[in-house]
Amino acid sequence: MFYLPLTSHLADQLAGTAEHSLLEQANVLQAAALLFILNLPRQAPGALGTEALERRFAEVVQIADEIESSAPGQFLAQVRQRFDAQAFASGLGLLGEHGIGLLDAEVAIDETNLRTAEGGWNFAFSIAYRQKLTPLHPADLPSLASELMLSDPQQRLLREFLGGVEESVAVQGFAGTGKTFLIHQFARLLDPQRTLLLARTDGQLRALCARVKDAEAFTALTFGQLADLILNRDQTRNGWRIQERYRTKLTWRPQDSQVVQWLGITDIGPLRAQEVVSLCAAAVRSFCHDSHVTLQLKHLPWAGPGFTPLDQQVLLEMAQRYWQELIRPSAREIQLPVRDYHRIKLLSLLDEVIDSRFSHAIVDEAHELSAPMLAVLDRSPQAIIALGDELQNLNGLSPRHGGFIRQRTIGRSLRAGAAMDGVLNPLIQAHPAAIQAAFSGTAEHYTRVSFYDAVTVPTQPTVLLVDDEWGLFGWFQRLTHQNVPFVLLKGARKDFELFVEDCIELYRYGTRPRHHMLFRYASWQALEQDKGDDRAFVAVANLLRKGYTAEHFAKAKSRYRFTQAPTLFLARVQDVKNREFARVMVSPELMAAPTTSGGRTARARTLAGLYTACSRARHELIVPGGMLDWVKDQGRE
Repeated sequence: MFYLPLTSHLADQLAGTAEHSLLEQANVLQAAALLFILNLPRQAPGALGTEALERRFAEVVQIADEIESSAPGQFLAQVRQRFDAQAFASGLGLLGEHGIGLLDAEVAIDETNLRTAEGGWNFAFSIAYRQKLTPLHPADLPSLASELMLSDPQQRLLREFLGGVEESVAVQGFAGTGKTFLIHQFARLLDPQRTLLLARTDGQLRALCARVKDAEAFTALTFGQLADLILNRDQTRNGWRIQERYRTKLTWRPQDSQVVQWLGITDIGPLRAQEVVSLCAAAVRSFCHDSHVTLQLKHLPWAGPGFTPLDQQVLLEMAQRYWQELIRPSAREIQLPVRDYHRIKLLSLLDEVIDSRFSHAIVDEAHELSAPMLAVLDRSPQAIIALGDELQNLNGLSPRHGGFIRQRTIGRSLRAGAAMDGVLNPLIQAHPAAIQAAFSGTAEHYTRVSFYDAVTVPTQPTVLLVDDEWGLFGWFQRLTHQNVPFVLLKGARKDFELFVEDCIELYRYGTRPRHHMLFRYASWQALEQDKGDDRAFVAVANLLRKGYTAEHFAKAKSRYRFTQAPTLFLARVQDVKNREFARVMVSPELMAAPTTSGGRTARARTLAGLYTACSRARHELIVPGGMLDWVKDQGRE
């Protein structure tokens, strides 16, 4: 990177005003930097390397000096005349992609170092400034190579770990603080033969192994695989060995009518017996993700209008029977599907622990672990090293480890610039997890935060993030109607067409949906009663009321297939976890007001969605104009 002789604070002020009063006191170097930024949108990213761009800036400085020497004040006057705040803001958003930084007003510099003895631009300045600015320092730990560069929080954490290797530690690390890097360092300090790598899903486990050198020397398991190993150790009649392995396959889904016959399920109130089966399965799933030892009324999903308290009690008994028949069938023909979360929950209810041949377990994405997973970890004899970011838990509030486990926080981000502090810290403060730490953006590059009132499509390549399929539906239709070239990111494409088709069929004909977000709604009215306050849902509902049909969607799909390079990439927040992008735009519906019935969990989900979306940006973040005030209101509530 090279650094322009302009502070990020002054640049942000200039980008937000049409007044030129701030330009009156600019010196020649600052004016040259302003002109350079104004012209940057004409330069394609990657066409010139950073060194070539710095040489071009040095030429601008030389020209400015020549003009000033012949006509003092003329160059500054020309820059003031040409200055345009909107064009300047566009240039600021491109700095990071070109490898260009701005000065930090809080880092003192000697301005004489900006020029050479001959008066030209000093190419050595950026090297010296970077050394002063960088938050990384050589490791001073005997177990690590001295050439290893660590931030101060990383250094303190690893030093503390080496001082008590047999003690567990749970690390809360905000976005971009180097959790991936820390996993690699922790693994280097441990014996691979006695270290277990754990993750919640197969995808997370593959990512974890990719971060660990010589991962094949470690034992790597998902929690589901771990539950299988431990439960299958008991080969007595009291054990729970699954003889029919097909029950664990995702493709094994017996018909609801068959389950009704197996368990003797009857109609309950307004619900048919087959609908009761779906509710029982949902109740058991909810039970398997929390810390209760028995099924409670709170685990029952909403069953619709006309469902009485007596009906709830009967449904609870049915759900309890479903759970018992799942773990210990009373007859051989009862073959309910078994998922990982069933096995993990059962394991948490027993006294079993992780094999003592392991001395340590490294757990990635720890904020997504369920209460049963934590229960198994906390009672096992291993030292646990858990790394995560509770603010990225899109399911709500994360369960906490036992008080005997050291809790540590890393807040210094190496991904984002200082401007992100003003966006992410209000989200952290408003989040009901009440984490007593602050985010600090310390990346060398400049990160621009801009706000919009009217939703306009960015002209530069941008990732547009929405909350869920409702947001995808609305934006898909809007963008195709406006002939904007865009691409649905891979995760967002999955089942999207099925979702739209099910919405149309449910609204127009009352056809029972198949999509996992819609299948439990028997009518559009039931869906509207549940989602009526959702801004993105309301937009889709209005579209359908105007007569939107499958033919309209087919026409939109035909428009979607652009051949030219897209300028926009559309995705849900859940599709981009653990990823970062040069430029991110946050869709307004992510500011959906949490329902009062959802309580702290609903508020946590909403704020986590915003935090995760905003923290994906590396060089520019574009957010709704009233977002920060809205976040403060959530904190007060």
